[in-house]
Amino acid sequence: MKKSKKFIIMSVVFVLIIVVAVSVYLFYKSISYITITSVLYMYDTSIPEQAVGISDYVFVAKVNGIARTDYIDMGTVELKLTGNQKKLSPYTVYNIDVVKNIKGELITSEPIEYMQYGGINEDGKGYTYIPETDFLESGKYYLLLVNTFRADGGILETSDKNRIILLDDVESNEDVENSELVKKYEEAYKNEYIPEGAEDETRHISKYDVNYKE
Repeated sequence: MKKSKKFIIMSVVFVLIIVVAVSVYLFYKSISYITITSVLYMYDTSIPEQAVGISDYVFVAKVNGIARTDYIDMGTVELKLTGNQKKLSPYTVYNIDVVKNIKGELITSEPIEYMQYGGINEDGKGYTYIPETDFLESGKYYLLLVNTFRADGGILETSDKNRIILLDDVESNEDVENSELVKKYEEAYKNEYIPEGAEDETRHISKYDVNYKE
């Protein structure tokens, strides 16, 4: 009986592996090109106090999944063969739960959205991403240091690898308070500083802020 049960479990695991492998294969087979975007960051965000200082909000989030991909107009690009073309950049939009606020007061009573540069291009044939910046995994917990995209209460956004931090030591909401990384950034917030050149940058309030008013 035990051998039979073990065989069934192994069979299910094997089938799941095959399904995942086929899904990944079909996904990449449908992609005909990949765009790697280089990014030059203005500030050294490897320093937690500085990363917190330039961020509008710092919080722990649980990722529920990808909501959609938005395509944002980044201006017109001049191409030698086809002339001027409007460049629409992909942004992957996630549905997340705010589990703990460290800087700022985002709502925790319902899911919100957060976006990250990159994803499937508008033509459906290409894929864009920033090197060393991973996309978020559903069911995982992250420490996010974000800014508000646009001044009209827009969505929260960051694509900086140093401001998207996977919390390996958090598997449930109850684990958050004991996370060493969370404690580290709580301390960094107490000692945050804004680097030279960023003092006069306009800060925006998110539509997900508990104090937001249209």
